[in-house]
Amino acid sequence: MAGKNGYAGTVLEVNLTDCSMRKIQYGEDLLRKYLGGTALGAKILYDSVPRDIDFDDSTNIVFIGTGPLTGTSIGGSGSISIVTKGALTSGATSCQANGLFGAYMKFSGFDGIILTGKAPSWQYLVLKDGMPELRDASELIGLDTYMVTDKLREVHEAKNRSASVLSIGPAGEHMVRWAGTFVDHGHSASHNGTGAVIGSKKLKAIIAFRGEGRIGVHDQKKLLSISQEMFTDVEYF
Repeated sequence: MAGKNGYAGTVLEVNLTDCSMRKIQYGEDLLRKYLGGTALGAKILYDSVPRDIDFDDSTNIVFIGTGPLTGTSIGGSGSISIVTKGALTSGATSCQANGLFGAYMKFSGFDGIILTGKAPSWQYLVLKDGMPELRDASELIGLDTYMVTDKLREVHEAKNRSASVLSIGPAGEHMVRWAGTFVDHGHSASHNGTGAVIGSKKLKAIIAFRGEGRIGVHDQKKLLSISQEMFTDVEYF
């Protein structure tokens, strides 16, 4: 559903068990009914995850999603939603993190990512110009999220905010049930142990590049007007 509708048009499913990937396209009716990353993630979770499993079961999923405003001129629209069966309560959960990751993921061609299965060894995911790739993450193990962000930017020569990193720290690696997931330097999506769930899948990080992607909207002029009004309202708050 790519076009002038706020969507990149594709969700990436990553099966970490066999390191396979596939691109999924959802219809416009579904995306309208389940608007935004949290709603779509809840739908996917409900349809695909058994009710009676533990958080670290390979059949649990992690959905990292965006909404139709993500990556547009609306201020603060780089956020993501994470939806999964949480580690602390084993119940369905969602939480959000600010930063640039959501926008960069979308510019890379993906409205969301579905993580399934468990990797045989630690991996990280690279998103660049619509070409996802899993790489060995053994050198990142034991690093906190600030260090992971800096290390991946160094390895990939990503300067001047040209890439954004989502990662877990040592608590996530060891599946501490309240471990968080972080974007870059300190943006946290930590409700109900999302970091522990990602850690159970042996995924240490995802790096998304800014690239040349753009998000089409129906009326760019109107959107800019609304964005300016919002900034004015905040200024006078």
